[in-house]
Amino acid sequence: MKSRSRFLDRLIARSAWLLLKALFLTVRVDLRLTRPDATPTVPPAGPRRYCFSVWHDAILIALFFRSHYSLSALVSRHQDGTYLSDLLNLLGVRPVRGSASRGGAQATRQLLNLSDLHICITPDGPRGPRRQMKDGIIYIASRTGRPIVCSTMQATRAWRIPGGWSDIVLPKPFSRVVILTSQPIDIPRDLSREEIAACRDRIQDEMDRLNALGERIVRGDESLSHELSGPVDAGTAPDARHAA
Repeated sequence: MKSRSRFLDRLIARSAWLLLKALFLTVRVDLRLTRPDATPTVPPAGPRRYCFSVWHDAILIALFFRSHYSLSALVSRHQDGTYLSDLLNLLGVRPVRGSASRGGAQATRQLLNLSDLHICITPDGPRGPRRQMKDGIIYIASRTGRPIVCSTMQATRAWRIPGGWSDIVLPKPFSRVVILTSQPIDIPRDLSREEIAACRDRIQDEMDRLNALGERIVRGDESLSHELSGPVDAGTAPDARHAA
């Protein structure tokens, strides 16, 4: 739906914000971190910042499960991105508008200059394919020195809002949301295009591993939960001489 009125856009965003805040007050959050500072839900204790990788279908859970600190997020310039940008402002998250098809270079320059903020990116957005990693988050991490923290966010009971290329997961009232994060993955500096592709495949593997583990946990199977903090080979570039 396209609106020509910024007043109407903001009204829609504020209404959604109120409804979602009320919904998430009923949701029980099971947050499992591999490192206590590798989350935007606590104020940063030092200078280190991260790139958080979140699949597009989990974006509402990522934004509303808790308050965030020192966080920016990449948002497309499409109309849906306008609503999301307004939501981010209400949540205290700094939106940076751009995508591979519209305003990508300008958005990248802005992100490279946000040295005091974490960065949240949906690496399969804004047009998919669903849960298929693109290069953008690898490039940003390589140019800024931010480690990548992969995540999965799943609910025991949820609605799925259909979209053009991906659904959006919305937990049902009084459901449980399980959030798993990886060890921070250091990306070597100034990667070439070929090295970025190699890193992308390894980050894809880690996102897939966490997703499979999260699916088992929400079904009640904790038998592999010890694997959450398993080692991640972030020597994700074939040439170690590029490492920071």
